[in-house]
Amino acid sequence: MSKRTTIKDIAQAANVSSATVSYILNKASNKSISEATRDRVLAIAQELHYIPNTSAQRLKTNQTNCIVVWLSSTLMLARYQAILQGIRSYLATKGYSLLLVNDEPPKILSGCIHACMSGQADGLLYISSMGEDIPEEELAQLQDWDIPVSVVDCMENVPSVSSVTYDYYASSRVRIDHLIKNGYRKFLYLRPVYQNYNEVAREQGVRGVLLERNDVFLRIHQMQALGSNWLDTFNPDLLYMQRLDALCAQEIRALPDIFDPDTAIIAYSRELQDLVSRILHAEHLSKKSEETARWYQRGVSYHFPHYEAGVEAARSLLNSISGGSEVRRLSMRPVLDLPAQDLL
Repeated sequence: MSKRTTIKDIAQAANVSSATVSYILNKASNKSISEATRDRVLAIAQELHYIPNTSAQRLKTNQTNCIVVWLSSTLMLARYQAILQGIRSYLATKGYSLLLVNDEPPKILSGCIHACMSGQADGLLYISSMGEDIPEEELAQLQDWDIPVSVVDCMENVPSVSSVTYDYYASSRVRIDHLIKNGYRKFLYLRPVYQNYNEVAREQGVRGVLLERNDVFLRIHQMQALGSNWLDTFNPDLLYMQRLDALCAQEIRALPDIFDPDTAIIAYSRELQDLVSRILHAEHLSKKSEETARWYQRGVSYHFPHYEAGVEAARSLLNSISGGSEVRRLSMRPVLDLPAQDLL
């Protein structure tokens, strides 16, 4: 097992005193040290894989350099993996670690808050799975104890909480605008049966175009496979997802306008939009006509910059932990997944 690198090791390699190394690593602002010396010491520390002694730092700063991340959804979904990757990447640049809690019972969230209250963590980063806010009782507890908190995908209008949200209205509006630009006037919108803030915003984005144009026809289909109790029965394992895909595909294939070449299709989520694309592609392979070869143009997928959302949420939390008073509210815009020829 290799010996842990110490401040003395770095000082010897950089030909400076241990005190100078300590000042640089701890970002002492009241010491006059040249930029060249700072750069040399930091480069050597990185080269020697120096790891700060967090226990000693905690005694000096009364901070743990650790935050709790609460996620009440499955880690198997790509969006949450990307958010967490962004959080971890930003925390690493600031010498912070995270304790990930991935569970649903409210008592577990209370336990996370208690960890902050008892000095085991410096703050809470709350990632909502379906737009659910932090419960009022837990939020009041956080505020009473002045515990720094940052949230993702919820609490957009809470004055005291920094939030990173997604522009769900734009996620459907930019797609219908793109398809209108490509000549489509008939639209089929696929949405789940269940209703929450996100779905209301998405549908408003689609319906918004009807208020501005009188040459557009819109039909909305509620996916029965994604019924009102779908969220309660959701299971991220592979077999469940395959079964759900099969049910959705069967329902989509039965729609009267799914194979109408003049109808553009907009699905509420990227996953359902990709399923529509696979259905149309399979139909093209069975017919291989010039008309079906252009069916990919009847829909357009999108994604949100989830990694960047994680970075910004972590930035907001650490800003609050360090004493910053700014409440940051950021809304992430959707990015269209366009074919190469559409980007020219």
